Amino acid sequence: MTLQAEWDEAVQAALVGAHRADTTPSALLDRLAALGVAAHGAELPPPIDTPLLPPAPAASSPAASSPATAAADVRAHPAAGSVLVQILALDDQVLLTEWCGMAKAARVVADHRELPALLGLGTAHPGLRPAVSAVLGTRGRWLAGIRPAWAWAAAGVVAEEVDLDEALDLPGTSRLAALRRARNQDPAKVRAFVAERFDLQRRATDRQVLISALEVNLGPDDEPLLERALDDRAIGVHDEALRLLRTLPASALAERAAERLHRGLWRTADGFDVQSEELWAETTPDPEEARDLMRDGSEAGVAGRLRGAAASVPPQHWTARLQTDDAGAAAELARGPWASALLRGVAQNLRLADDARPWAVAATRALTGMEQLEMLGGLPADLAARTVVEVSRQWNYDLLDHACSQLPGPWSPRATEDLLDRYTGMRDPRWRAGRPPAVLLARGDAEVLGANWDRITERWPEHTVELDVLRLRMQLREAFNHREESQ
Repeated sequence: MTLQAEWDEAVQAALVGAHRADTTPSALLDRLAALGVAAHGAELPPPIDTPLLPPAPAASSPAASSPATAAADVRAHPAAGSVLVQILALDDQVLLTEWCGMAKAARVVADHRELPALLGLGTAHPGLRPAVSAVLGTRGRWLAGIRPAWAWAAAGVVAEEVDLDEALDLPGTSRLAALRRARNQDPAKVRAFVAERFDLQRRATDRQVLISALEVNLGPDDEPLLERALDDRAIGVHDEALRLLRTLPASALAERAAERLHRGLWRTADGFDVQSEELWAETTPDPEEARDLMRDGSEAGVAGRLRGAAASVPPQHWTARLQTDDAGAAAELARGPWASALLRGVAQNLRLADDARPWAVAATRALTGMEQLEMLGGLPADLAARTVVEVSRQWNYDLLDHACSQLPGPWSPRATEDLLDRYTGMRDPRWRAGRPPAVLLARGDAEVLGANWDRITERWPEHTVELDVLRLRMQLREAFNHREESQ
């Protein structure tokens, strides 16, 4: 009789009862115990001959080149370590990013006990990886090499020589990262490589990656390659090349767009308007104009074509044409019937402006709803904050709070002071009465907010988790400032 048959017989005996099966209860239970283990017990694991892992290295930064510049273990700075433990318990990603940034600046790496939690957060939230990678140290990178899911953190931060041929064989974002790293090391070499390989790539995604790599150290010498990519049939390749070309202020694209703006717009008593007999009077662009417009559908119609032309010239085009400064030119564009389209185009090149603030304010006022918030989200952090302060005088609480949520933190001291004044001067919505604005306390400058602690708690007396976040941010600043003073 097989083992399985014996087990089935014993189970049947248990079902009918020991006496009916001509046995005793104790004997039946003994038999079931023995057969159950034999029939259903797990097998012993096979012997493993893999050697034990080597001991973990000392906690130091991979960027440290000598003992004098080595990063310190956070255990030597218990206040900073204690704050990190509280941040991880609070599960606040913004606050964690701030801790990592301050730790990196102070050349401090995280305690080994927090490394699994940090690696887990970086795995679950790819946006945290740059911040987390900076505080792992050599021990964290050793640990990352043990688990495949943590492999993103195992490479280290020291740039190595990139084999361009091998870079093209890498998967997904790793390919673009490798090409951009090589571009940082030798822009001319990567430019020559892209020029040689561009037409050989059959897949549009591969050609788009090659063009995207040129964004690092982009300059006038890259213009011929980008112009060549404008003729690519793939939408992604064409639009990526056009996006990069628009950041070159003296390009042939800028000259073509300037000529269209001169020819297609005239200045009236009410601002710039489309000339009735010129190119924008036509419902569809000609092939040459279409080549200089995004193919993703965002620049269709007269308004889209105007925005595309305005995005292709630097703000100096308008100051020169109007013979005025940035504030005067922004005010003039804001008057016309096509203000929204023109200012949205100008907003894409604000980094080229001599004074970007009036352009940002004018563009924000010309837009409404989600378009307004999307434009604010694309501005540099401090400029976006100053713009929100300027244009939010007539906003309600919800719109201000939503706009502030688009601003990356931490905010500058000046922006924090201004936005604190703006919040305190508004009525709280019923659902938020007495509770401080979460985005203000999480992203505002910690020193400014700490100095205004009494004002904040008087204006918003409800004790909430936001006040706990602010208290942690103050402790964080104090922990690292104390370390700097003690050195």
